[in-house]
Amino acid sequence: MNTHFNLRRQFALLSFTTILLISLVSGFLLSRFLTDKLLTREAELTQDFIENFVASEGAWPSVAAGSEPSSSQALDAFVEHVMRLPSVVRANIYGADRSVLWSSDRLLVGQRFQDNDELEAALRGELTFESGILGATDKSEHRDFDARQIGLRFVETYVPIRGPDRRAIIGAIELYKLPLALHQAIVEGQRLIWLSAAGAGVLLFAALYQIVRRASRLMDEQQQRLVESERLSMVGETASAVAHAMRNPLASIRACAELTLTDDLDGARESAADIISEADRLDRWARELLEFSRADGGETERVEVNALVEAVLANHAAALQRARVALRFERAETPLTVLASPAPLSQVIGNLVMNAIEAMEHEGTLTVVTALEKSGAKRVLVTVSDTGPGLSSAMRGRLFRPFATTKPTGTGLGLALSQRLVQRYAGTLRLDSPPGRGVTATVRLPRAG
Repeated sequence: MNTHFNLRRQFALLSFTTILLISLVSGFLLSRFLTDKLLTREAELTQDFIENFVASEGAWPSVAAGSEPSSSQALDAFVEHVMRLPSVVRANIYGADRSVLWSSDRLLVGQRFQDNDELEAALRGELTFESGILGATDKSEHRDFDARQIGLRFVETYVPIRGPDRRAIIGAIELYKLPLALHQAIVEGQRLIWLSAAGAGVLLFAALYQIVRRASRLMDEQQQRLVESERLSMVGETASAVAHAMRNPLASIRACAELTLTDDLDGARESAADIISEADRLDRWARELLEFSRADGGETERVEVNALVEAVLANHAAALQRARVALRFERAETPLTVLASPAPLSQVIGNLVMNAIEAMEHEGTLTVVTALEKSGAKRVLVTVSDTGPGLSSAMRGRLFRPFATTKPTGTGLGLALSQRLVQRYAGTLRLDSPPGRGVTATVRLPRAG
């Protein structure tokens, strides 16, 4: 299982997504803010012009009375100036009774509109406007426009007309504009906003990525130095442990060889047997070191844990009898299948059993339990418990470290090798040792489906 965390890749994905989201949201909000501000300012300027013109030309009586244009020179002048406003393509003048006093579409004159929310707002004294793009929506008033005007921005403004006291609303005017200059200003403003948001996002991402890239490179270098340091430390620890462990067998071999030169035949045979024993001890050391250095776990297959544990306990029956240790095996009622290699997994269980037997020295009880984990039943448990003296506080801090052992002839590789093998099968190995109450080793392995 690859658990390496790639800082640069994770940062690039997360920061790019975050900055992109921020740029899009800020660009949208600023673009909308600019558009609303420009359109509002355009509507306010139109309102100021109309109110000033109505006041200067004295068109209040005509609008208030609902007269037709032909009956009022002031209203005629007002209409003429309204139609000369920049970008105006249509106009309607409403009286306070919602009837059309004048319109660029003569068929609308005299009609009354009751269901017009914008007109109602204008007659309440509110300046309202609507903006959009010609052709973007299927509005009936857009059908008469020239096809060349499709895609331009339209602005429909309702301006309230106030009486001489500037309080009473005597009518309203609807202006339909195609403000090309305003449209270009909005487009240019939006383009500038989006380019700025994109540029700021790219610069921010590049700056942050460079910082993280440098930090990641420094972390990789530091990690490499740490790995090399641990490697050198391991080599030194291994060399020290091997040298220390080899001194006793070599000293015994030398002493036996020296005695052989002076002993009789029986003494020479005894010395030769001691030499063979010590040579076998060194050979066992070499094998365990090789196994620890490889610890590849082998090819995995479906292994029935109950049967494997029974076989391991059968192989250690003689050792249990010699140590006068009672065995209590609690086998799970259901089959327990895991993905592992039988030989290495047998070695793990065998190491735990031998450690428990040797910890009890003479007499005691060895308890081995196979079961399913209660929470979820997705992991297989194998526990090996002894009634020995337990682990010292100093030994607890050195568990699973290579060459850490309390046995005079031990290599200190058994637990370290067992842990590495169990981890190869995506499992865990844990040792619990309450003071004076023995040791319980627990192997957890994923259950095969």
